[in-house]
Amino acid sequence: MSRLKKLKIEAIRKANQKVLNEQPHRDATIKIQKFLNAKKITGDNGKPLEEDGLTCIDLSCQTAQAISEYQSSIGVWPAEGVWGPDTMEKMPPEDKELLESFGSWWDGLF
Repeated sequence: MSRLKKLKIEAIRKANQKVLNEQPHRDATIKIQKFLNAKKITGDNGKPLEEDGLTCIDLSCQTAQAISEYQSSIGVWPAEGVWGPDTMEKMPPEDKELLESFGSWWDGLF
């Protein structure tokens, strides 16, 4: 792959990451992090997630790893570590209730 193409791909990845970590997505991510911590679901490091609203678009960060772990446990395929409609649809009612206890996850997204 050419150096220019690699630079373009990296610039797109950084731009996507910046958008992902902006409000209101950050507020929703904090709610998801609180939910995962309450369920004792962690990333690869085994520690509770920082409730900072930051995540990533791949499995290189703890939040995405924990989301992927949760997705696997409820039968979401692929368990790619990105929270979305498939995850919400497959959540058991008691998990939806727990998530809602931290506020509507979609507040401010629409």
